[in-house]
Amino acid sequence: MLKVPQLDQVTYEQIKQRAVSRIPALTAEWTDFNSHDPGITVLELYAWLTDMLDYYMDATGDAHVEKYLKLLGIRPKTARPASGYVVLEGAGDGVIPGGTVLLAGDIPFETKGEYRVETNRFCAFLREEDGELSDLTAFAGVDGDYAEMFRAGTWRSQAAYFGFAKPLQQGDALYLCVEQNEKRNLFSEPICLAELKWQIFTENEWTDIEVEDDTCGFLRSGFVRPALAGDMQPLRPGPDLPEAYYIRAVLKENTYDCSPRLGRVFVNPLPVEQRRTICREGERLEGLRIGVTDGCAGQELLFDYPDAWKFSLLICGVDGETAVYRYREDLEEAGYEEQVFTYDRSRQMIRFGDGIHGAVPRQKQEIYVTGLVTSLCGAGNIQAGELRTFENEESFPYRIHNPLAIENGRSRESLRKMLGRLEQELFTQRRLAAERDYEEIIGRTPGLMLEKVHVIPGRVYGELHRQEAGANEVVVVVKPWSEEKCPELSPIYQKMLEAYLEPFRLINTKVRIVPPRYVGVEVYGRIALKRDTPTVRRAVWECLQQEIGGKGKNFGAVISYGRLYTALENLEGVEGVRELNLERTGAAADKNNRGDLLLHEDALAYLKETAFEFC
Repeated sequence: MLKVPQLDQVTYEQIKQRAVSRIPALTAEWTDFNSHDPGITVLELYAWLTDMLDYYMDATGDAHVEKYLKLLGIRPKTARPASGYVVLEGAGDGVIPGGTVLLAGDIPFETKGEYRVETNRFCAFLREEDGELSDLTAFAGVDGDYAEMFRAGTWRSQAAYFGFAKPLQQGDALYLCVEQNEKRNLFSEPICLAELKWQIFTENEWTDIEVEDDTCGFLRSGFVRPALAGDMQPLRPGPDLPEAYYIRAVLKENTYDCSPRLGRVFVNPLPVEQRRTICREGERLEGLRIGVTDGCAGQELLFDYPDAWKFSLLICGVDGETAVYRYREDLEEAGYEEQVFTYDRSRQMIRFGDGIHGAVPRQKQEIYVTGLVTSLCGAGNIQAGELRTFENEESFPYRIHNPLAIENGRSRESLRKMLGRLEQELFTQRRLAAERDYEEIIGRTPGLMLEKVHVIPGRVYGELHRQEAGANEVVVVVKPWSEEKCPELSPIYQKMLEAYLEPFRLINTKVRIVPPRYVGVEVYGRIALKRDTPTVRRAVWECLQQEIGGKGKNFGAVISYGRLYTALENLEGVEGVRELNLERTGAAADKNNRGDLLLHEDALAYLKETAFEFC
């Protein structure tokens, strides 16, 4: 990394002494170097000027740093309020106007728009496998639990049934809480690991419908918005199963990498945002009058309203004409006629344009703040269950609560975080060049769960498999994360990996994604125990697991006979290893004369079988 130069590195005295020390080399007639000498006085003046110029050139403030970051494409993330959803309970339909205030203690929230209350609730969840239905309602969201929707890795016909107390209406939105797998990489673009067919039960039996699925096939929590085709009819799927109005998702192609699990389901939850509206845009309140325009470029005014998040300015002339000036983050991006202003939250100062960037208001006009909305932003996030009351409880006969945390509120990004983001951007690898680049980029493929990645030169891989491979070919062996011992790399995983890698690939490099080969290791022997207890036997088993396929065992590892022998000997409760033998299954490993197993470059080992005699 380049070293940042320091311009202000010499003091005034040092500058003066350097200049004075050069006088004898330039002239022999100048012999008086005291301060009363006019020449020394002039030197002192220039030394002072040089020192001041160095200081100002080196004095880079936060505003300068933000400008430099902007040139590099790093802009501050703006403040935003926390947002989430509220569920209503109670009898009777009605209308809740937009902007209705709800309270979580002293923290205000507002509804985002007009909301029509049509109370419907999720009341049943069933899973179908090969025509047999199981009632899992007691597990879906009860006490924070989740119900398994489909079984991964099986080709049996499966479907998930969602039952509701009333028929769904056109435009209804269902919010599904799906358990988030921590192993899955975060993703923003839609992905799909399975093919689903949605149906509703009508007078014509099961009818196919289209849905807008934000959950990406139950990979994350989100909305499912069905486009209904007909009126729903009640159904009792079996004698011991609940009657309800059902919508179901039929699994047409099971390519899930793990079983999706369903929690709670909400019908048309009420969207809310942490804010309080003080006045609408265009309203003029005397208490929000902040001054009079002076007609000068870049006029500044103090505005110290607590927690101000969003507002505009209403400029009122003596002739009754009004103009609305709107907020702009950076005035330098504004044209000379645009009626805009900016607001420095650290100084609580409003600043108008200078006639080049932003219009200058005419003088002697009154300035009012209008459209003022306050928010705690980053300090307004709350946990589930904290939002419980309407501010005006008498007007709304409903009980409310937020079943999920209301979050994602943030304050304006600080300069320190912007610099951290710049450093992260600079060091984020965007090209597949070295082995580490492949491992890092493939490991973060959105939406996938990956455990291990290994890069092999094409020629090495070709020699292992007796194939021809060019010098520009790179083979990447990918092991997906799974609870199975030997997970396979599915075609959909392979397709998604290839699509994600393409923008990072060097133009003259051919990249091939392949699954790992697995070597089953069989261990036989006799072990003398000091005491034969389940704890000691379990320790022997865990030792074998770790030494053969445990954490840290990578592709092409050596399963050392001597190391395994020593590890078993050193276990507490083991008196000695009397006999030990290692065997392997498959052609992806060799055995040397010392009894070690040498895995090939694209192979991983797992403990397949053990047969021990304990004595």
